[in-house]
Amino acid sequence: MIYTIPLFHIAFSTYSRYPAFIATLSKESILSMKKLATILIIIPLLAQCGKQKKNEPLASNFFQQASLEAQQGNPKKALNLVDKSIEYKSTHKALLLKATLLYSINELNESVALFKKIINDKKTPPAMKADALNNYASVLYDMGNHDQADEIWNSLGVNKDYLSPELAYFNLGLVHLRRATNIPDDSPEYFGELEKAERRFKQALTISKYYTDALFYLGQIYIRRNQLQQARNTLIDLLIESPEHELAKNLLLRIEKQLNATKRV
Repeated sequence: MIYTIPLFHIAFSTYSRYPAFIATLSKESILSMKKLATILIIIPLLAQCGKQKKNEPLASNFFQQASLEAQQGNPKKALNLVDKSIEYKSTHKALLLKATLLYSINELNESVALFKKIINDKKTPPAMKADALNNYASVLYDMGNHDQADEIWNSLGVNKDYLSPELAYFNLGLVHLRRATNIPDDSPEYFGELEKAERRFKQALTISKYYTDALFYLGQIYIRRNQLQQARNTLIDLLIESPEHELAKNLLLRIEKQLNATKRV
């Protein structure tokens, strides 16, 4: 009943507040994503306008299209569009989106270089810099720099400029859950990592009560500890918020069958 642990949650931009981009390790672990609230505004291209006048509208238009393509799971197409946006007008939010897309297609070195540029730029708005730090930490972790990634996520949890601290806590929860999967499940260290993961997911839920992915993996922690009733209750809470979450529905059915079988014994 255990599902594959996904990659870390990524923030696109604090200005657009797009939900986390979730890259998964297998088809089975695909998680539901919230719909974009932003409406794409198509800006007409006027031939008579001078080049300087149409630079900013074109850049904005390409950025909006790139963001939508990213949400629809087309990172390479999104990358092509955001490059066009940067060509017309380089903005911090476009660079952040590009760095994030590079990470999503596993261009880690190029992604890290661009994140560093954004983070070290004194003109980067503080909230956007915090988003960049979250995404930068995700790349660092995948490159093996686990301690540095942990340090960044811990700092983001108390960073007043970070508008989505629940992402940092969720990512820390995944770190501990991943560690647990590499430890024998009858060892004290295994249960210690599960306890740390549980604490981080609960911190995320304190900030965002119906953070569905945090609820889903919190339920998996309870399953790993054979706390099936708690797992059931957690998944029910998730489905109240996201009734179409297929993985949660399937997992809940299997838990209820197991609980009913236990009652009959």
